Amino acid sequence: MTCQRSSNSILLIIATLLAVGCATGPTPIVIYEDAQTSVWLKFDPESGSGHSHPVSIAPEQIARVLHGVWVVHRNVVTGFGLFSDHEGTPVFSLGLIARLAPYLSEALKKASPKDIVTFYLVTGDPNLGKLVTSGGLFVRQDRLFFILANAHTSPSSVNYESTYEFDDRNQPLLPLAHFKFTVGFSPKEAWIRNAKAKGTEGYERYLDESKLLVIDFPRLMTETQTPAAKSTPPSPKPGP
Repeated sequence: MTCQRSSNSILLIIATLLAVGCATGPTPIVIYEDAQTSVWLKFDPESGSGHSHPVSIAPEQIARVLHGVWVVHRNVVTGFGLFSDHEGTPVFSLGLIARLAPYLSEALKKASPKDIVTFYLVTGDPNLGKLVTSGGLFVRQDRLFFILANAHTSPSSVNYESTYEFDDRNQPLLPLAHFKFTVGFSPKEAWIRNAKAKGTEGYERYLDESKLLVIDFPRLMTETQTPAAKSTPPSPKPGP
């Protein structure tokens, strides 16, 4: 019991230090915020030479990205099992997509090359209580990088991490519990696997492969168009 308390205390100290560390830098720009939803522009210390922002991606195109994100959850006994091309559990419901897509589109239009767009969503479950889905995205040329830090994760993730709960709204890229899931994308033709993306600009600074998607945006738009409209796939357009 003493060891458990000591372990939890250490984790709480680490979380507090992370919160303090993440608070440094320019003040985030709020795109939208209420009790359930936050979309911010945050300074990205890992932006290197700069992201391809501002960029114009329509809400319906962002909705297509969100629709394609899925996760495979970790089984306590067998781990992730056979992780293949088979789709897992969709992350974003139609309601969450409708809620989030317009704000992400607006944020990308206002983002600077040094910004990352972050999101934080709160949903409720009758048995599990508060659940958090959070992460961020940025664009590099024709590639959209999507980081899913949490997917309907309880702030009290007792299975793997700790029994305490802290407010992580200021840290949307911080996983509340590690090893809970791995993320995938459909259609698979638009999903650039991490093994292929390694070494390309914008990738190496985001090394948690289980949480990172690299999406070929023009290919995604081509795959979701009707056959008659596939001749000229759109690319993200530089913003004003």
